[in-house]
Amino acid sequence: MTPAPEAPDAPSTPASEAALDDLAARLRPPLLQLHFLVRRNTPGPDLTPAQQAALQSLLRLGPVRMGELARYLRIRLPSATSAVDGLERLGLAERNPDPDDGRAVVVQLSEHGTRLTSELIAARNTMLAGHLTELTEAERRSLDAAVPALNRLMELYRDAT
Repeated sequence: MTPAPEAPDAPSTPASEAALDDLAARLRPPLLQLHFLVRRNTPGPDLTPAQQAALQSLLRLGPVRMGELARYLRIRLPSATSAVDGLERLGLAERNPDPDDGRAVVVQLSEHGTRLTSELIAARNTMLAGHLTELTEAERRSLDAAVPALNRLMELYRDAT
């Protein structure tokens, strides 16, 4: 009798620690390099990594208190404040009184920040799509199949305490 096939969403069998270390060592460099290459080769404002992370987070989160932004970015409040100060100087973010608590402020992307971020994302997607055309169909299918696992990996990083 042949064993039943594993369900697509079933947890995989435990991998050895060495196999996981090897996968991490092979996966991390191309992910990091791809991130930096895409960012470096797309015109846009010269933002620090903290400002870039804050900009992307504000796009995802919408208006938030500074403390929430700092927790989401996993940085201290003064670092989040400094990043937002830089974005505000560039006209990319703005602070407004919290409608639920007048003593607090919420930060959000400005109209200019929303437009610029959308343009950057579109430019980066276009550039990446151009390079994807140079891959084989099998390579593109492999990357497409990896997207859910990469998204799950990002969730696990965000959820880690």
